[in-house]
Amino acid sequence: MPIKEEPPKTGDMYRCQTCDLEIHITQPCSCDSPTVEFTCCGQPLKKVTALPAGGPS
Repeated sequence: MPIKEEPPKTGDMYRCQTCDLEIHITQPCSCDSPTVEFTCCGQPLKKVTALPAGGPS
Protein backbone atom coordinates (compact mmCIF):
# COMPACT_ATOMS: atom_id res chain seq x y z
CA MET A 1 0.00 0.00 0.00
CA PRO A 2 1.87 3.10 -1.09
CA ILE A 3 1.12 5.88 1.36
CA LYS A 4 0.45 8.94 -0.79
CA GLU A 5 -1.08 11.46 1.63
CA GLU A 6 1.63 11.35 4.28
CA PRO A 7 3.92 8.62 5.58
CA PRO A 8 2.93 6.62 8.66
CA LYS A 9 3.59 8.36 11.97
CA THR A 10 4.52 6.95 15.35
CA GLY A 11 1.36 5.41 16.84
CA ASP A 12 -0.33 4.62 13.52
CA MET A 13 -1.75 1.11 13.18
CA TYR A 14 -2.48 -0.98 10.08
CA ARG A 15 -4.47 -4.25 9.90
CA CYS A 16 -4.89 -7.06 7.39
CA GLN A 17 -8.58 -7.44 6.59
CA THR A 18 -8.10 -11.19 5.94
CA CYS A 19 -6.06 -12.53 8.88
CA ASP A 20 -6.07 -9.56 11.33
CA LEU A 21 -2.27 -9.17 11.38
CA GLU A 22 -1.54 -5.72 12.85
CA ILE A 23 1.41 -3.41 12.40
CA HIS A 24 1.96 -0.65 14.98
CA ILE A 25 4.40 2.09 13.94
CA THR A 26 6.93 2.72 16.71
CA GLN A 27 9.52 4.53 14.59
CA PRO A 28 8.51 6.53 11.50
CA CYS A 29 10.45 6.54 8.24
CA SER A 30 12.92 9.42 8.07
CA CYS A 31 13.64 9.28 4.31
CA ASP A 32 13.29 12.49 2.29
CA SER A 33 10.64 10.95 0.01
CA PRO A 34 9.26 7.90 1.82
CA THR A 35 7.25 5.31 -0.09
CA VAL A 36 5.86 2.84 2.43
CA GLU A 37 4.01 -0.33 1.45
CA PHE A 38 2.28 -2.76 3.83
CA THR A 39 0.70 -5.90 2.36
CA CYS A 40 -0.49 -9.22 3.80
CA CYS A 41 -2.47 -12.09 2.27
CA GLY A 42 -1.91 -10.42 -1.11
CA GLN A 43 -3.87 -7.30 -0.09
CA PRO A 44 -2.88 -3.83 1.15
CA LEU A 45 -3.25 -3.31 4.90
CA LYS A 46 -5.93 -0.89 6.06
CA LYS A 47 -5.03 2.03 8.35
CA VAL A 48 -7.00 1.50 11.56
CA THR A 49 -5.57 4.25 13.74
CA ALA A 50 -8.45 5.79 15.69
CA LEU A 51 -8.73 9.54 16.14
CA PRO A 52 -8.24 10.69 19.73
CA ALA A 53 -11.44 11.20 21.75
CA GLY A 54 -12.94 14.58 20.94
CA GLY A 55 -11.57 14.56 17.37
CA PRO A 56 -8.75 16.62 15.94
CA SER A 57 -7.81 19.88 17.62
